[in-house]
Amino acid sequence: MNPKISGTLMFLIVLATFITGTVAYPRVGTVALAFGLPTMLLALWGLWALLPAIDPIAKGFPGFRYIYDFFWILLVGVLAYAYALRLGYALGWQVNVLHSVTPAVAVLLFVTGVLLPRIRRNWFFGIRTPWTLSSDEDWAKTHQFARPLFMAAGVLAFVGAFTPRVLSIGLIIGPFLLAAIMSVVYSYLVFHRRQTLGRS
Repeated sequence: MNPKISGTLMFLIVLATFITGTVAYPRVGTVALAFGLPTMLLALWGLWALLPAIDPIAKGFPGFRYIYDFFWILLVGVLAYAYALRLGYALGWQVNVLHSVTPAVAVLLFVTGVLLPRIRRNWFFGIRTPWTLSSDEDWAKTHQFARPLFMAAGVLAFVGAFTPRVLSIGLIIGPFLLAAIMSVVYSYLVFHRRQTLGRS
């Protein structure tokens, strides 16, 4: 997808949240609730545009810009969906916000896992540790290792949509943190092994 199209789509989502917040504000009566997340989404939209332009390793994210854009559209979409649920709840909708938003978070985690191996080494997008940034080989191995972990985290998060609240939160946060920690540790082990073999 062309970055201009991606940027326009994200901006329209952000604009829709501001319009929704403006309409709902007289009833919810709270600036933070009406405009807090739309403001954050606007900042994320600006960040999306900035990062590829300033990356010192892969300026413009050549070869994986479409992956970058797709992920950000999905992220902004999920956050806008969560915002709509929260605002609706404040307006009296009979909705379980956590259980309603959990499947969307699960999809985000699962798709992140699918996309990870397609991301090339850069400073801002992906699993960025001192060790993955040290070489294309360490970067590729770490992202390939992380792929099934994040996909599994997405599946477990989806299961959380059908469990009690405490367990639901645990199934969203726990597997995600475990996948992230394991990926960081693995990136160090790959780097350390390469350094050891290089000295032998």
